[in-house]
Amino acid sequence: MFRSVCPTCAETSRFDDAQEAREVECPRCRTPFVARPERARAPEDERDRPPRSDGSGYATLSLLLGVVAICGVPCCGVGAVFGLGGLLTGYSGLQSRMRTLSIMGMILNLAAVILSIGAVAVYLAAFSAVDREVPPAPDGTQAPFVNAKK
Repeated sequence: MFRSVCPTCAETSRFDDAQEAREVECPRCRTPFVARPERARAPEDERDRPPRSDGSGYATLSLLLGVVAICGVPCCGVGAVFGLGGLLTGYSGLQSRMRTLSIMGMILNLAAVILSIGAVAVYLAAFSAVDREVPPAPDGTQAPFVNAKK
């Protein structure tokens, strides 16, 4: 018995010794391939595979989302949404070779989230003060622009 890996779905399967170097069908994806023992794979098979990502794309995306989030702070919560997404992608990019880029993106995103929460608080405070009743002046009169709806 030997193990062989399907080149299509990467499923490792066991085959009889009589099937070595013969065409077999993958039990998972049903693709025919030539069964070779795992240890006997040629080095050129490794070169045919696409390189594995190290997560540097997450670091770049985190920085990009940080810039967008900082620009979106005045837009009442848009900065917080992009900032939270940027924090998550920045955390994923910490293990990459572009760790510094990921940390910079996370700092920008954290600042955007904090500033967005502050901006929402300022907006809420400003709009809640608009409809409040204004107490009359000491002489009993009110300014003409205070209750213009009446």
